Amino acid sequence: MRPVHRTSVSDDIVAQLTDLIARNVLKPGDRLPPERELCKQFGVGRSSLREALRSLSVMGILDGRIGEGTFVCDNSQYLERALQWGFRLDGKKLQDLSETRLMLESQNVFLAAERATETDLEAIAEALAGMEGALQDWERFLENDLRFHLLIAKATHNSILYSLLETTRNHLQEWIKGSLSEPSLAGPRAELSLREHHKILAALRQRDTEGARLAMAAHIRSSGEDLQVQVGAD
Repeated sequence: MRPVHRTSVSDDIVAQLTDLIARNVLKPGDRLPPERELCKQFGVGRSSLREALRSLSVMGILDGRIGEGTFVCDNSQYLERALQWGFRLDGKKLQDLSETRLMLESQNVFLAAERATETDLEAIAEALAGMEGALQDWERFLENDLRFHLLIAKATHNSILYSLLETTRNHLQEWIKGSLSEPSLAGPRAELSLREHHKILAALRQRDTEGARLAMAAHIRSSGEDLQVQVGAD
C-alpha cells in the first residue's frame, strides 16, 4: 500500500483496496489490518479510511464484523452486489453487460447448433418446458430461463466457454430478474420471451448455426431493452 493523494482520499483508498483484491493479494476471507495500521500505510486520517471501508461494505466487497474486524467477502457475494448497484447507478455497466452477453451467448449457440447431442437438445427443451409450465411461479420461471442458457453453453462441449458463462451466472441471473419483473410474467413480455426461446431451440434442432446466432442476438437485445426500462438506465 502507498500514501494516497489528497484530491479524493476515500476514492483512492477504495481503488487501492479493490486492486489488491483483484490481484489476489487480498483473498476472500482475509482480515484487513487494524484501522490504525491502515491509516499509517495509506497516510490518511481515520475518517477518510472509515468512509472508504463503508463504501466497500455497501458494495458487498468488505464485511465489517463488530469485535472481529473487517474481512474480504467471497467473490460471488461482491460480484452480485456490484452488479445490482451497477444496474441502479450506471447505465454504462448495463451496456457493457449487454455487449458481453451478445458476444458470448451468440457464439455459444452457434457452436451448440453444430455440436449439441440429442441428450443436450432434450435437456434444453426440458428447461423451456419448465418455463412454459411456470408462468404463475416467478422463481421457477427464472430458474428454468437461466438453466436454458447454461445448458446451451454446456452443449458447446467447450469447457472454457461454459466456465465463462457460469462465472457470470450472478450477472445473468440479475439480468433475467430485471427484464422479467413479476407482474409481467403472465403478460406480453413472458409470451415474447417464450417465443424467442422457441426460435432458439428450433434453430438448434435444425442445426442452423446462423439462425441460432441471430435468434439469440434478437433475444438478448429484446430483453436488454426491457431491462433498461425496468432500471431506468439511459
